Amino acid sequence: MSGFFYKKLVVVPLNIVLYNIFSGAGKGPEIFGTEPWHFYIRNLLLNFNIWFLLAVLALPLFALKKLFSQSVQQGGIVTGLRSIVFISPFYLWIGIFSFQPHKEERFMYPMYPALALNAAMSLHLILSTFGNSDRKTFIGRIPPQLKLAVVSVAMLASVDIGFARIYGIYSAYSAPLKIYEPLQEGSIGSVGDSVCLGKEWYRFPSQYHLPRNMRAKFIKSEFDGLLPGEFSEARTGFGFWSGAWLIPSGMNDENIEDYGKYVSQNVSN
Repeated sequence: MSGFFYKKLVVVPLNIVLYNIFSGAGKGPEIFGTEPWHFYIRNLLLNFNIWFLLAVLALPLFALKKLFSQSVQQGGIVTGLRSIVFISPFYLWIGIFSFQPHKEERFMYPMYPALALNAAMSLHLILSTFGNSDRKTFIGRIPPQLKLAVVSVAMLASVDIGFARIYGIYSAYSAPLKIYEPLQEGSIGSVGDSVCLGKEWYRFPSQYHLPRNMRAKFIKSEFDGLLPGEFSEARTGFGFWSGAWLIPSGMNDENIEDYGKYVSQNVSN
């Protein structure tokens, strides 16, 4: 189906692999959105707070539990190996993607269930140990009320931080929608006006929701990479769906800046 629109044979999954793995130096993931190895650690700490820490501790806590366990149950080795199989995907995913130069938050989305599983296992191990009532041990001599208070404070703090993060995302990322409201209401702007996005190239697809045939345009900013190009609007002589297969001018796969993507700052905006 893609070949029908692009007018050439295209295997999209193969193109993704070829460009991101076999494209060579100066191309692929080395030139777009590169971040240091600890990018995902900082991101997951921000989004999951204590639960990310619990997910990281799952394997060490499980190993300590097995190492210091005083009872050896039948089939314990098999059960332990099965648990490691369930715990491992979290570490494998974050490890592999942390070593890739190009990093985005969305690359972690498939790993979220594994993070939740690891965090739940760590919490279970901690609570089972913390809830020990044997008076011969130090933990067993801690009053149950104090244990409940410590666990409750930790859980409530996590919930509070989570709600604060959700509100922060809502209040910050809803700003562009509020800025566009006067355009939708018709209180400012005219038919065919340009809406300048500055360096926020990632908002370019939202131009298809702009009213009255307005267009998103770019002015020169601190961003010096390749900006998105507009689809061709050729109507005659190029067959059907010309916008899908005619490549906009100035496009390249090396993130080289194209000055043809900018408009003068004195245009209507």
